[in-house]
Amino acid sequence: MKRTISIWIPLLGLAGLLAGCAAPAPTRHYSLAAPAAQQPVAGVARVAAAGGLLLSVTRIPAEAERPQLVVHDPARDPAVQVLNDSLWAAPLGGQIRDALASGVARRLGMADLRRLTDAGERPVRRIEVRIERFDMVWGRFVALDADWTDRLPGADRTRLCRASVRLPAAEGVAALVDAQRLALDHLAAIIASAPDGLQGQPRVAESGCT
Repeated sequence: MKRTISIWIPLLGLAGLLAGCAAPAPTRHYSLAAPAAQQPVAGVARVAAAGGLLLSVTRIPAEAERPQLVVHDPARDPAVQVLNDSLWAAPLGGQIRDALASGVARRLGMADLRRLTDAGERPVRRIEVRIERFDMVWGRFVALDADWTDRLPGADRTRLCRASVRLPAAEGVAALVDAQRLALDHLAAIIASAPDGLQGQPRVAESGCT
């Protein structure tokens, strides 16, 4: 009996050691929102004069619509990785909408009506965005493909538009999120028809409206 106990004690100690080594990595949360210091605010008079913006995101790719970040890594199998220890801080569709609405409204000097309790009687510009591609490729690039409808206040027709944005990204989850945040800002500038003032890394962007 004593011999049996003496055998089990070191085995239990080894099991405990292995369990400690196998502890899961800490969960990290990521956001596509720009830091407050990087969000210039238009003057109240300018916003009131320009009217309001109603921007909605009606679609994002199904594979990206989950709490975990999804990255593409051609060097691994499977090439699409779901990162269970890297989570979005809020639902991805809502984050994309907020990032685009903030960027478009800021450039147009409009108020984001989704953030107002009282929209008043101001003219409304309505934009509906469909994200067709939302890719983050490990250590290489991020890519956004989107199309949207854009109806100006009082316009008798709705414009149909499309854009593709691609930006380089360094290795690491935080670098991918930073690059995708910048890609969304590029897309917001294109939606607002103000791409010439963009700053940042070189980009590949194709866009057009009918």
